[in-house]
Amino acid sequence: MIASGTLLLLIVWGKIAADIYSLPGPDSALFLFQFMLVIFLMEASSVVLTFDSTSKQLNGKNDELSSTARTRAVDWRRVQLLSLGKLTVASFGLSLGLLILGSLVSISVNQIAFSGVLALAAIVAIFVLLTYRREPEERRQPAN
Repeated sequence: MIASGTLLLLIVWGKIAADIYSLPGPDSALFLFQFMLVIFLMEASSVVLTFDSTSKQLNGKNDELSSTARTRAVDWRRVQLLSLGKLTVASFGLSLGLLILGSLVSISVNQIAFSGVLALAAIVAIFVLLTYRREPEERRQPAN
């Protein structure tokens, strides 16, 4: 959590410093893509580390129960990474859409602080959504 917060602060500070010193910065869409990619990779590493520790425990065991557990772990990893990818793509699309919509709407000088607070709230909301730990849902077998 500390690493995620520090990363967020560094990204925001880099954008602010580029604005203050009038440095040519990357396109906002590229900045947003990099931000989403970093969060995706951080969360994906957590999934992979959990899977790795589980597979190490099952290493060398060839009984039926271990085989079933290994298969379920592989399915869990696949579902987690696919869900994380879908969430990242949806968040990127939503944020990019809001970025485009914001560029079309004129903002007066009086509303800059309000718009900044809304943008920060949106970034925090996306950050929480992407970093919230998700557990796989149990699939229920239909009763015969």
